[in-house]
Amino acid sequence: MWEYFYTVCYLSSAKSKLPDVNPVKLLIIIRKFQPHDFPWVIDIEKKVFDEHDPYFYMQFYETCSEGFIVAEINGFVVGYIVGFRMSEETGRIFSFAIHPAYQNLGAGSALIREIINVFSKTSVSEIILEVRQSNTRAKKFYERHGFYSIGVAEKYYNDNENAVLMRFQLER
Repeated sequence: MWEYFYTVCYLSSAKSKLPDVNPVKLLIIIRKFQPHDFPWVIDIEKKVFDEHDPYFYMQFYETCSEGFIVAEINGFVVGYIVGFRMSEETGRIFSFAIHPAYQNLGAGSALIREIINVFSKTSVSEIILEVRQSNTRAKKFYERHGFYSIGVAEKYYNDNENAVLMRFQLER
């Protein structure tokens, strides 16, 4: 089990309509997916995407469990990332989501760093992913973590929206 300890500059009143509070420390636990996490992952997937057959995630667990990682806060799974090796040199992030109520608390950054770490222990030299062309926020997040755009896949999603293809180059 991997643990990341973050100081969170908590939501300002302008952003959340909550009174300002002192920064608190959150314990974000990053660990491998376990079968009992399945309902949490499906709930997050439906809230964020609703694109995939839920049982696809169990197939990922059975075939490439090393790259199926969850983030937990206070005993709740708040996010997940699924990555696998497409080839000897290329890793792919298939799905990555944080529950909307837990976004901007550091769990997403912890998950992306962990999947990069998992791939860096293999012969993989690059990691690729797709993101909706309209999802500016996600594209900026990936860019902050070292990903860059390499092209567009036209009509990639179920609703025919284009996907931006992004790459992260691992240092060797």
